[in-house]
Amino acid sequence: MGLMIDTNKGMLTGLVGSVVFVKGKNGEAIVRSRPMRNTAKPTPKKQQSCDRFAVVGAFIKPMYPFLKGSFTDWLEKRTARDAVRSYTLKNAVKLEQGKPVIDYPKFLISTGKQRVYNPILQQREKTELLLEWQPDSTQAFAHSDDLLSVVGYAPQTSEYVFFEACATRAAAQLQLELPEALAAAPVHFWVTFSTPTGDSYAYSTYLGLL
Repeated sequence: MGLMIDTNKGMLTGLVGSVVFVKGKNGEAIVRSRPMRNTAKPTPKKQQSCDRFAVVGAFIKPMYPFLKGSFTDWLEKRTARDAVRSYTLKNAVKLEQGKPVIDYPKFLISTGKQRVYNPILQQREKTELLLEWQPDSTQAFAHSDDLLSVVGYAPQTSEYVFFEACATRAAAQLQLELPEALAAAPVHFWVTFSTPTGDSYAYSTYLGLL
């Protein structure tokens, strides 16, 4: 129904039949069609697209506080958020039994021009993770004080682990202690280097499911 409010213009507000009267920013009356719920079933293609967005959104949300600083190459997008979402949707989602899932080896935790992590060894024993890498400090875009960051994701429990700026490039090896809750859970790991100031990162390296 409509409601006549007490104004100089005697303006109607509320629902009248199939239209809605609302007050605009300048005090003028605006008439809109009554919102109608769309009950049409989405096409398989549209549903798959929606599912892709949902899977990507749920996966990157807990990582975003890290990703918004580590995507220093925005991949021709306007923001780091756009770069993360666009890259992941286009390159790091695959279908398994008709359902979209994250393609972990192709997922990136960082982008930028620093020299990438060059692995030698990654070994895990329950909660202990041992990493060894090539220092590469004599190569372009590589410096001995570059800082290593490690991100892990356990698909069985949907838990994430973050080890930020935990070693220098020159250290060439590192032992990390994972949470006890992940002692028996396989974990996907990604690593990357950044400058000490964090203004530039490398394209991340996927270490596998350990």
